[in-house]
Amino acid sequence: MNDLYDLAVVGAGLSALSALRAGIASERTVVLDFQGAPGGFLKAALPAPGFEESWELIQSFRIPREVTTLFETTAVGLLPAFEPGEPHVLIVRQREGTAQIYARRVLIACGGLELTREHAQLPGTRPAGVITPILVHQLLSRGYLPGKRAVVYGDSRYTQATAQRLVEAGIEATLVKPRMIEATLATTQPPGTLRSLAEAELIAIEGFPRLENVKFRRDDQLFDLPADTLVYGTGMMANTHWLKGSGIITEAYGTIQVDSSYQTNVQGIYAIGTVTVPSLDHADSIAMGKEVASLLAGGTQ
Repeated sequence: MNDLYDLAVVGAGLSALSALRAGIASERTVVLDFQGAPGGFLKAALPAPGFEESWELIQSFRIPREVTTLFETTAVGLLPAFEPGEPHVLIVRQREGTAQIYARRVLIACGGLELTREHAQLPGTRPAGVITPILVHQLLSRGYLPGKRAVVYGDSRYTQATAQRLVEAGIEATLVKPRMIEATLATTQPPGTLRSLAEAELIAIEGFPRLENVKFRRDDQLFDLPADTLVYGTGMMANTHWLKGSGIITEAYGTIQVDSSYQTNVQGIYAIGTVTVPSLDHADSIAMGKEVASLLAGGTQ
């Protein structure tokens, strides 16, 4: 794996696929992703209302034949070039072991990781049944039910789709949104209908070894929601832990700092997608991919 590439794309999710479809690739392009196929984390949740463009991209796009693809390959380090003209070096891990990829330019599009309850330092026990949305979709895709009664906590289209999918799978689900919305608790809805609860703050988790109850506060009033599953979907952090020591500047939640051309502080290294703007809905990922392809094709360095 000592070949020199013109471009190495780290990640094969929405932003990367969008850039590839917009023509960013050449014959000397390599795309790597830790999963076994393109599509990113969002793929497991699709199709879903509000994600039609994302689903169309994932379903219809084929990576150009001239592009080298390395799936089940995880980026674990980046060594930027020391001098102009020298290549950047990606350290990657595969089943066969660790290897190096040399590239004149690197596009970081490796997405983000869903925030867990630990980030909010929620008090209470640490029972089984507290999960993030991606695990819900992965389990349901494999025919497994994560529980019987679920509370889904979050305010994105992604968490809405997650809650609805649980209902469609036969699980009683209540969607609780942390921010103010025009919704009320529906206590008389028939089975198989998603219940939605107005703004409430999750303050504690109870039960052991399995989750039994989730405590909330609204307008200084406390209330409980019995549940054996809590889907915690409040946000995302950038997947940039592997860039430690690289010199790439990151900000809050690990997001990569980029300029108007999506270039990082290191010449020839770019970043797009949720690694720069974490969003469970991947709101800007497709647009970023199109724009960075146009900029790089136009000679932006």
